[in-house]
Amino acid sequence: MTLDLVRTGPKPPPEKPEAEASLIGAILIDARVYEETVRGRIAPAELSREPHRLILGAIERVWERGEPLGFQTVQAELAARGELDNIGGAQFLVGLMQNVPTVAHAETYATIVERTALLRRLIGAANEIAHLALTREDAKSAVVDAQELLFAVSESNLHRDVVPLEIALRRFADQITQRADDQHVGVPTGFTSLDAKTGGLQPSDLILLAGRPGLGKTSFALNIVWQAAAVERKTCAVFSLEMSEMQIVQRLISMTSEIDGNRMRRGRLSPAEFVSISDASDRLQKAPIFVEESSQLTVTDILAKSRRLQAERGLDLLVVDYLQLIEGAGDDEGRVQEVARISRALKAIARELQVPVLALSQLSRQIETRGTEPMLSDLRESGALEADADLVMFLWQKDRKDRDENVVRLKLAKHRNGPTGDFDLHFQSELTRFRDLGETRAEV
Repeated sequence: MTLDLVRTGPKPPPEKPEAEASLIGAILIDARVYEETVRGRIAPAELSREPHRLILGAIERVWERGEPLGFQTVQAELAARGELDNIGGAQFLVGLMQNVPTVAHAETYATIVERTALLRRLIGAANEIAHLALTREDAKSAVVDAQELLFAVSESNLHRDVVPLEIALRRFADQITQRADDQHVGVPTGFTSLDAKTGGLQPSDLILLAGRPGLGKTSFALNIVWQAAAVERKTCAVFSLEMSEMQIVQRLISMTSEIDGNRMRRGRLSPAEFVSISDASDRLQKAPIFVEESSQLTVTDILAKSRRLQAERGLDLLVVDYLQLIEGAGDDEGRVQEVARISRALKAIARELQVPVLALSQLSRQIETRGTEPMLSDLRESGALEADADLVMFLWQKDRKDRDENVVRLKLAKHRNGPTGDFDLHFQSELTRFRDLGETRAEV
């Protein structure tokens, strides 16, 4: 058997100059194409041909000055900068307009141009990653930097220019129409009082759940995961930097079977309880829950694993336990700046994947010395946390009566798009289960 050693030349980078030409020609014919389809979405540098880059740059400048956008003004702008001859003269602009199949397909042209530009950025990142692999002695640091490069490629899609209110209103109207039949737009938490305020955990939101140790942050998060996956059939990913996979599984089984977790650990169970555990295991096997346990995770690790899960299985909710244990970049910046970077990166992940990200967080010790309910300023190690989060929730207990009655208070301290509130929960720690007691009533 012989091997075919014939090799073709290197494949050229992905380019669609015809789509670029049709898009620019459509703008010259109808200025609304630029406002509604291109502005803030495609930059001149993202085009593959120099004449196209020069023309789109001229279109941007004409628009920014508030002048009427069209063939004459763009030609004049190019001539004023000495760029008209570089593109082939005014006849080149005329040819772009004449060769547009139809202005009605401008969105399709823009989508093609945007996709090929993203692929070229990806190739550039791949070349840099190859250079890292060839020149770095430390493989681990090379992998971290490679993940950062890929993160930067995906994050670049999140940056958009200012959008006219008219366009934003149309998008909002489309969104409202799509949601008209949904009672819960977001992921239901299973806590009726909380869902009444929030409509569930919303896509692209960063949600912080904070509290002092021992108040059930992980248990509360797992209650939400159980409701989302076991009841609503939503796909959930849990990144645990504090607990092992077996500890999380035990809590979920204890919650589902309603059997004391301490007795499960000791193995002192009756035959009926073994049956309950088997039934709970069967139910949880059908729940789309994915657990990643690691004491060393970076934000780029979380993004890479979440992106893969979303591509393969879909993803509806991402939980991180907990934020302060995520590894930073490892440079010389202080921990406060490091946590701020992690917070912003988690928000970027929520926006890119269009899923709610529930991140658990520690509270500072000041709340214990102060003896009052928690405030946003109590979030540990970074004021950026309260700025980046769309929702901030606190778990806390007011006094000995709360502790004696196993009452934990849930304070919705920040809600970027809705009302705040206070709720009472009954915490059965031995079952890892919270029960909704309704909104906190004002004390007389």
